[in-house]
This record gives sequence, C-alpha cells and structure tokens, in this order.
Amino acid sequence: MASFQAMIEGRNFLLGMDGKVRRYGFYQTVFLECADSSEVEAAAIRVVKGDAELKQLAQNEQSDPPMLILDSFEELDDAEPLHAATGRTYYVEKQWWQFWK
Repeated sequence: MASFQAMIEGRNFLLGMDGKVRRYGFYQTVFLECADSSEVEAAAIRVVKGDAELKQLAQNEQSDPPMLILDSFEELDDAEPLHAATGRTYYVEKQWWQFWK
C-alpha cells in the first residue's frame, strides 16, 4: 500500500460559529494509505464525511447539501510517518455579489 496526503475542500457548509449561522468552506489535509492513486479521492472524502464533529456542526437541509472536493494529493515517501487529521481551516463563503466586501 502507498501513503498519500490529500487536500479536501469543503463547500457550502451551513455552520453555527461565534453565535452566527453562516455558510463556510474549509480545507482539510488527510493522510491515508491506498492501494494506488485511483483510490485517493474516494478514501479521503470518506474520512472527512465520517468525521463526527463535522456531522454535528453541519446544519444543511437535504435540499442544500454541502460538497467535498479533492483539491490535490501527493504520494508520500515510504519513510514519512502518517499523521492523523487534526483540524480544518475555515473561511466564510460569500455569494458572487459579495466578493468586493
């Protein structure tokens, strides 16, 4: 099995933070082992989808689901130890007409 580091982007997550419910996106690094690179996307998204904290925070309706996208990945050297995913970097999503703010 090969070791990989994948960057997952989450979009359209309706989250309650700092007393306000807003749409957030995030980036999260995931470390995993897969048979080959064709399995990285599905495995990385499974890891993020299975995160209990994220499931608890998300307040999306079924008609407005959040999205998870593989941003990038790279194969790691066999000598590099795998790390557990430790967190996400969030950003406030803006609508197209709000980009100048």
